[in-house]
Amino acid sequence: MITRSARRIAAVLAACVLAVLPAAETASAASQAASHAASHTAAARPGAGPNGRTTFGVQPSSADKPDGRPNYSYGVTPGAVIRDHIAIWNYSAKPLTLSVYAADAINSAEGGFDLLPRATKSSDGGTWIKLGRSRVTVAARSRVIVPFTLTVPRTVTPGDHPAGIVASLSAMRTGAKGDRVQVDQRVGARMYLRVAGQLRPLLSVEDLRTDYHGAANPFGTGTATVSYTVRNTGNVRLAAEQTVRVHDAFGGIATVKGSRDLAEILPGNALRISVTATGVLPTVRDTTTVSVDAVSVRGDVAIPDLPSLTRSQGFWAVPWSLLAVLPAVAAVATGWWFRRRRRRRGPHPDGARTAATAPKKRAASRASAPVAMVLAALSLWAAAPAAHAAEPGGLDVAPRHGSATEPITLTAAGPCPDGTRNVIAWVKGAGFPRDGKVVVGNSEIGTYPAAPGGGRVIPLTYTMQDYALDSGFSTLRGTYTFTVSCLEAPFGLKSLRDFSGSLRFTSKTSYTDGTRATPEKPAAGSPAQPGGTAGQGQPSTPDGSGPSAPAGGEGTVPSGSPYASGEPAQSGVTGVVNAASADPAGDAYGSLAAWSAGGFAVAFLVLLAGAAQWVRGRRGRAARADTSG
Repeated sequence: MITRSARRIAAVLAACVLAVLPAAETASAASQAASHAASHTAAARPGAGPNGRTTFGVQPSSADKPDGRPNYSYGVTPGAVIRDHIAIWNYSAKPLTLSVYAADAINSAEGGFDLLPRATKSSDGGTWIKLGRSRVTVAARSRVIVPFTLTVPRTVTPGDHPAGIVASLSAMRTGAKGDRVQVDQRVGARMYLRVAGQLRPLLSVEDLRTDYHGAANPFGTGTATVSYTVRNTGNVRLAAEQTVRVHDAFGGIATVKGSRDLAEILPGNALRISVTATGVLPTVRDTTTVSVDAVSVRGDVAIPDLPSLTRSQGFWAVPWSLLAVLPAVAAVATGWWFRRRRRRRGPHPDGARTAATAPKKRAASRASAPVAMVLAALSLWAAAPAAHAAEPGGLDVAPRHGSATEPITLTAAGPCPDGTRNVIAWVKGAGFPRDGKVVVGNSEIGTYPAAPGGGRVIPLTYTMQDYALDSGFSTLRGTYTFTVSCLEAPFGLKSLRDFSGSLRFTSKTSYTDGTRATPEKPAAGSPAQPGGTAGQGQPSTPDGSGPSAPAGGEGTVPSGSPYASGEPAQSGVTGVVNAASADPAGDAYGSLAAWSAGGFAVAFLVLLAGAAQWVRGRRGRAARADTSG
């Protein structure tokens, strides 16, 4: 009797614990030999010349002497003829005989600027260059200036036709196994050729593939390898800023490592990119989203109307280790059910003993139902998400009526509590990550001026359309809620007070006020927050026409911040750090929330089962009473 009741209680308790255990486990788990330089380029070979080195180089030059140009850059028209020179240097203590030739430019596998080898025939800009000499002998510690003529075909297409001039030294070497091999040592000067006409900046993302790698832990997360090709299908060289996101079916975003911006993609060239995502929750069918924004190459003239593109693709993320456990659980449950059924139907050898113990078993069964209900209620309470302790407040979103392409300013209805050192802001709504997208990075509170009511005025650098595109979608719909949190420490997660406000999109391009905050009157004698002088914190516009952006503002999350990605910042890149993809703690919270929801559901079902058993027991007792009466 006691044993059977204890078994029932233990089974219910185990179900409740298993419903919540994965959440705790997830939270714990969370806590390039040619060198082609742009200017004066040199190559060296050990074992010859002074100090055992043979060194030579190339450099743009006039007819008399080398000049200071970093590379050759021409803007030409069809049929144009240009005459120029290249200097070939020998820094060694003995003469060198070098081959000189022109070649088309290509991207190396790592994304660098390279030139075709001599054995590969050129078909574009490299064929336009005719050198005065194809082989030169340069005296020791001297130079030779070689003239060349660039003739542009009359039928050439507009756009970029990059090329270069190469000086090459060939030599026979003996390999490690005694075999003889020819080594071609090359240096080159870049040549950028742009033919007048219509420029078509265009990139494409091709062959997107995601391979999921699971973990042995049935309730753990795995990794995913994302690979894709970025191809320049236009007629002008471009750089690219790229973002990779891996979403699970619950909306959580994994951390992606290895993503980098592309400095230069030449027309007709393609680069294969591979990155790794960690903390991927296997929800059978996950999604990868790749966003690529074209930008002008550093040092090149600005090109208008550069393209931005996003590509998404689902992939299978099957929790095989979890599925391997389920048959064992099902077998145990089925065996228990059959054993219990036989005990109910089969005759007991001692009829008297059965009759004597039947009332006691029914009593134990009746006693186990309330206990199961209590245990389920405790599990339900433990699995429920913790309430946010921060004191709420209003947030005014201005303008209250506007479009998706105009900037927005957030104004808190009241001051942050004493002890506030930093503020951070994010937006939630349809299309954005479940945990929200950071729109103002973790910044000192003094960065932003105070409003008459004591609240902080926080202008956003980008528009809602910009934030949407950066998150991988383009259609804004429904209500979007902004939240500004007053943080107790620069890198802490504790919020002393939250201010929230929203806007509601009535069409794809326009919105209206979602909530309206009433500014609070500052308490008598309450000091203003330090550093709150007017005019501070106005972020710069993308074209640089506005004031300078505040330190620690949008796209400048401090190192060590819980909202920082932990990856080194890319030079020249301005962006928004996504809280869900950049914050390991945020990733853990997303998985924790998902498992908590599952635990909540299981505990609720257990509670219903206990209630049903209790009701059935009462009805059974009532029926027996009527029969006996």
